[in-house]
Amino acid sequence: MVSPCRGLLSSTSVPEAPLHFRQRHRLSHAREFAAAFNAKVRKSRGPLLVFTLPNDLGHSRLGLSVGTRVGNAVARNRVKRLIREAFRLEQHALVIDGRGYDIVATVRPAARGDGSARPRQPLMPLASLRRVLVDLVREADTEWRRRERRDAAAGSEAQP
Repeated sequence: MVSPCRGLLSSTSVPEAPLHFRQRHRLSHAREFAAAFNAKVRKSRGPLLVFTLPNDLGHSRLGLSVGTRVGNAVARNRVKRLIREAFRLEQHALVIDGRGYDIVATVRPAARGDGSARPRQPLMPLASLRRVLVDLVREADTEWRRRERRDAAAGSEAQP
């Protein structure tokens, strides 16, 4: 079967490794979601918000949390499909210096102050979503490394 995103990939951007989205790339337990939420490293751009937590797996994992305020089931499932596809296509870029992340992506509802009944606009095009997802995880990686340096400095000062 031909991928629906085949035209979005250039021959130079296709990594050597396969682009699968298997069970090992998913967050599936409530405790995994809670750990990412409780780590309190979150980055956002537009309606997309990601919570991250480093893992020792060597690959990143994705969890999705799309609330009913985003829209009806059709709209929510479309948003989830877009985010999953962006993750699948960029999964190798989401491992930074050999460190994978547990990523929980949430979407804020579109602001519609005009009171109209027309459907909400989709999240964003897939190409933009791919860039945004990678940028947000890189920003979170910078934050995690900053925290680790701070904690290491505090730990070395506390030792006699």
